[in-house]
Amino acid sequence: MGNRSQRRRLFIDFPVQGTLLVRAVLFWMVTVISQAIMVLFFTVMTSDSIGDLQGQQTWWFLQLNLLASALLLPAILLDLLRLSHRWVGPIYRLRASLKALNRGEPVEPIAFRDGDFWQELAKEFSQAAEELNRLRAAEAASDAVNRDVDAKSEAEPIGA
Repeated sequence: MGNRSQRRRLFIDFPVQGTLLVRAVLFWMVTVISQAIMVLFFTVMTSDSIGDLQGQQTWWFLQLNLLASALLLPAILLDLLRLSHRWVGPIYRLRASLKALNRGEPVEPIAFRDGDFWQELAKEFSQAAEELNRLRAAEAASDAVNRDVDAKSEAEPIGA
């Protein structure tokens, strides 16, 4: 696969990927709060009275819950970031190629990396770009012929 199969940048499209990570952190926080409420609920439901020992045990369970969740959060965020590369990367490349087409530059066919989403979009874009490149080349050739004809007609004296 070589170097082309690995993306070197951590963030390809920060607004999209940053929003995804913020959303994941919010979901994580809701999950941690829900777990804490469940621990407190089970503590209340399983005890006759809340004594000092029961309070210490509950506090221990809450800390353990928070620690375990906090240790998992970076792995979850990194996995989401890497997963987001599979759709953000292709759109980034497609957008760059569209900008080049809009500037009138010829564009090579694009191929997304293995595992990226929207593989068929790359094929369809490449076909359209190839057709546009062909039409532009034909138009440029036609313009060149017309300029040559105009130049020859201006060079020849009238009535010769």
